[in-house]
Amino acid sequence: MNKLLYRTYIVIAVLLGVFTGCNENEFLKEEPRASLYPENLLVDYDGFKSMNVSLYGIARAEYRRADALGGSIPLVLHSVWDGGTDVAWANNSHSEVQYMYFPKLIDQTDKQVFRNVFQWCYRIINTANMVITRSENEGVNWKGASDAENQRKKNEVVAEAKLFRAWAYRHLTLTYGDVPLSTEEITGLNYRTDWERNPVSEIRQVMEEDLKFAIENLPLRTANNSTVSGAMARHYLGELYLAEGKNAEAEAVMKPLVEGSEYALITSRFGDNAANEGCPFIDVFRTPMYSDGNTEVILAFVNTEPENSASGTAEVYMKSTYKGYYANDGTIKKSNLKNPDYTSGQCTWPQAFWLTNGGKGASRLAISRGLLRLYNYKGQGEKDDRISDHAMVWRIFEVDESSNTVEFLNNGKAVIDTIVTAAMLDDTKTTIKKWNWPSIKKWDYTAPVKANGDKDGCYQDISYLRLADTYLLYAEALYKQGKNGEAIKWINKVRNRSQAISITEDDLVSGGMDLILDERARELFSEEERRETLIRVSQEGGKDERDVNNYFKRRTRQLNEIAGRDARGMNEYETPVLFPIPHEFIESNTGRVLENNPGYKN
Repeated sequence: MNKLLYRTYIVIAVLLGVFTGCNENEFLKEEPRASLYPENLLVDYDGFKSMNVSLYGIARAEYRRADALGGSIPLVLHSVWDGGTDVAWANNSHSEVQYMYFPKLIDQTDKQVFRNVFQWCYRIINTANMVITRSENEGVNWKGASDAENQRKKNEVVAEAKLFRAWAYRHLTLTYGDVPLSTEEITGLNYRTDWERNPVSEIRQVMEEDLKFAIENLPLRTANNSTVSGAMARHYLGELYLAEGKNAEAEAVMKPLVEGSEYALITSRFGDNAANEGCPFIDVFRTPMYSDGNTEVILAFVNTEPENSASGTAEVYMKSTYKGYYANDGTIKKSNLKNPDYTSGQCTWPQAFWLTNGGKGASRLAISRGLLRLYNYKGQGEKDDRISDHAMVWRIFEVDESSNTVEFLNNGKAVIDTIVTAAMLDDTKTTIKKWNWPSIKKWDYTAPVKANGDKDGCYQDISYLRLADTYLLYAEALYKQGKNGEAIKWINKVRNRSQAISITEDDLVSGGMDLILDERARELFSEEERRETLIRVSQEGGKDERDVNNYFKRRTRQLNEIAGRDARGMNEYETPVLFPIPHEFIESNTGRVLENNPGYKN
């Protein structure tokens, strides 16, 4: 799908959002005001495909601001699963997400962010249910040349919708636990106010069926990686089986993906960034589209600047959330004062600074010091490409009066450091503001228009799911069956691509699941929903995710120098890690009393 076609689809998605959404307090309720529009649209194959495009439009909100569905939360929605875990803490905090640096404060159940994630997932589910239900209507013109082709096209449409539904329930079950299970389109005839919280095990049965259907009816690789595929379905079914302790099944379902020829890790320089200094690892993010040669990214979200299109796409906020707010540092403000763009008045100093340093950051989340230590595995220092200058901010640059780009130094020293400040150790502080902390470059984006150089939002294409993630899930499935020699092969494929030294079978035996979680953190920081991963492994075998010695709380204490401090709740059983069921939903469900998750008050 080229960008022009994608932009057209986004316009359709925005229009469809009028009737696929719900208001902020009514998560599982029909919106009758637009009921006639689906009647006119869902009559043929093209109409159903357009409706499925709206699912992409809703799903990509994970990379928009967390307040896209309400409130004022100036950070990317995706970050709600990283802050307050072992890998990240809130540097430039916000009242809506205080749990990101002080996990005990997750008990603030009235926060909009918890409602927004819940509502967002059910928007996807409600839309998917509409597609699935109405695909059974008589008289749909599937535009096939034969009955067999009609069935194939119908199955393709339904498979996409079921994959999105399973994906949304994955978020819900790993974020909230037991939630209402809705598998039919909500209409005026079946609208309810007596929802129950279905057990996770029951919801996972539906997810398994949905993902199997997607595997059977979608190609392993689609024509481009901006659409869902059998590969994506295999990845998430493998993860689902791991959550259920079905390790052999997880291995079996992921094997065709990891051992097939349709996808491969990027191991040499390629793409738009190849002519610059860099490494294969960071090239993956600079050129994530299959059409441009990326064989690793399973799903990507396409974006384009409004100046390049009348419609454009919604801004994404990964860069501003995960990159440091370096322009606020007193010493760094002395850089770029002789930048010709600034001195000539072509742009402001902040614009000149950020255009020279990969785009504006706002330090909403900072990488934990413990995660930085993990890259120094077996004393290899900075040999790992994933912590190199190419992938992480260790230096600040300026443009001198001769238009040369040079490193900015303070008395001959680099200005980025990992020195712990008093504010980081003060349990009464509501925000840290350590502006010269290192940060990742995965989401760097330099605006093509100078006047936009200091904007928070940006428009780069986003890598959502990579084969490297599947390799590590596959290694986990092998390890949990005692196949340690096979497991390390897949871990080392990921490590060696970034010039990291190989691990041995003895390393895996002694490190266990923590070693795999370490590798996931090194490779997938800011990509995986870390909170969901830690909850999944902490609940393994029926264990309690709130236990102070589980993976979630123990690792946060060990690796997160901010969120893991004693006063902040990770050494207390009472501190929840699942999000609270939104208070508004509980109150509006007048036909049945719903209890919230343990640790929260109704």
